[in-house]
Amino acid sequence: MTSPQPAARRPRRIDRSLATPLYHQLEQILRAEIDDGIYQPGNLLPSESEICARYEVSRSVTRQTLQNLAHAGLIRTVRGRGSFVAEKKLSERFVQRATGFYDDVTRMGLDIKTRVLRQEIAEVPLEVRDFLGVSHAIRIDRVRSVAGRVLAYVVTYLPHERCPGLETHDLNDRSLYAHLRTRFGLHVHSGSRTVEAVPAEGEAARHLEVATGTPLLRLRSAGITADGQPLEWFEAWHRADRTRFEVEMLPGEPALPFQPAVVPLTDDAREPISIRPPVGRAGDVWSTSFGARLRQDRVVAVVRAPRYADGRIIADGLAAGGVSIVEFTLTGENALEAIEQARALEGVVVGAGSVLDAATARRAVEAGAQFVVSPARIPEVARAVSTVPVVLAGFTASEVLEAHRLTGSPVKLFPASVGGPAYVHALAAPMPHLPLMPSGGVDASNAADYLRAGAVAVNVGGKLCPVEAVASGDAAELTRRAAELRKALDEVPSGG
Repeated sequence: MTSPQPAARRPRRIDRSLATPLYHQLEQILRAEIDDGIYQPGNLLPSESEICARYEVSRSVTRQTLQNLAHAGLIRTVRGRGSFVAEKKLSERFVQRATGFYDDVTRMGLDIKTRVLRQEIAEVPLEVRDFLGVSHAIRIDRVRSVAGRVLAYVVTYLPHERCPGLETHDLNDRSLYAHLRTRFGLHVHSGSRTVEAVPAEGEAARHLEVATGTPLLRLRSAGITADGQPLEWFEAWHRADRTRFEVEMLPGEPALPFQPAVVPLTDDAREPISIRPPVGRAGDVWSTSFGARLRQDRVVAVVRAPRYADGRIIADGLAAGGVSIVEFTLTGENALEAIEQARALEGVVVGAGSVLDAATARRAVEAGAQFVVSPARIPEVARAVSTVPVVLAGFTASEVLEAHRLTGSPVKLFPASVGGPAYVHALAAPMPHLPLMPSGGVDASNAADYLRAGAVAVNVGGKLCPVEAVASGDAAELTRRAAELRKALDEVPSGG
């Protein structure tokens, strides 16, 4: 392949009288010629020796210029073949907004095509079930192209009861978000989105027309409506050679639009630790069923016994008294079975406690746990689970801060009885953003004091769920104790 010669215009010249370094001048010249279309995407640039001769610069200047252009993503260098003009990438900003790909691209004035591959009611994966709260949903698979180039393969799930009949509507070359607004009065108000690099495989590789193993950008999104109800979960694979995501940095602490997805290696790990956005910073924890209910109830019932009665009876008894977040500790021999049983109830959020390792965390989620709690700061538990909130424990300021950074979730302050409400107040004063959940020695007599001191919620164990009651399934006793605790908590206004 020969290098195209810019015959239509004379090349720009290096001006040696300027203070601007020669490699910067040469970079500006080549950038301008790429922008002007003299060199099109895929074209081979002149060789190093040709550039040296044409612009009367040294080989070191030329190499520095080409390195800068490659770093900027404007060219790609192939050993033994030379430097080629890279394809121009579409800059997408909807990653940080409650908008859709279609709306974002059409605002740029670009031609977008959408081809629907699959549109039906289907069984959903575990992580989608945990978010939408249903076992089957409307699944829509689409391929999105812009200016004739395939950019993304998208799999979307929506609850059928919120948009009945959508599985039969024609969504080819249409905006799904616009259709949801006009036909059902629904729109994504907020939620969470994450981006990570993944290798192409399976359907994604085939529909994006790339080889297996090719780097892709995978975007995951969980969207809710203004009333806090889940509406949409989607996973989109974008061609990394044609797409980039842009994120704005906004002033102020409360609403940063982006949070790093990994932190450096730690002493006790040989792989990056996944972390979620901290609570209050576009965080996904408060968008989950656990987070939403925690804001409302401000209490978690911690159930512990050598063996549990039917989990549905236990959870139903507590919920009848006003406590609807139930944590079954895995110290009970049939804890996973109890979690599965309790998940059959509507209006109850069920979790797993006393989780000490990654394998146990994964088994708990497979059993249906909607949140996972560890009694210590164990990074491997945080790394093992990405589909439900993970709560780690700590006591000192350093421990609780690190636990929160690992998960973005509230932190179990344990044992709270050592310092009492005064200690919660002391921790909250310099770190008011840190969501603390005192645990250990909390009961109806002091739970309100912990909330007034700055706790977002409390964990209540034996005083609320005595071993005899959870082992025998004494729902009436659990309801009585839950109602007593509920009355005490309601004395403290939300946010106070």
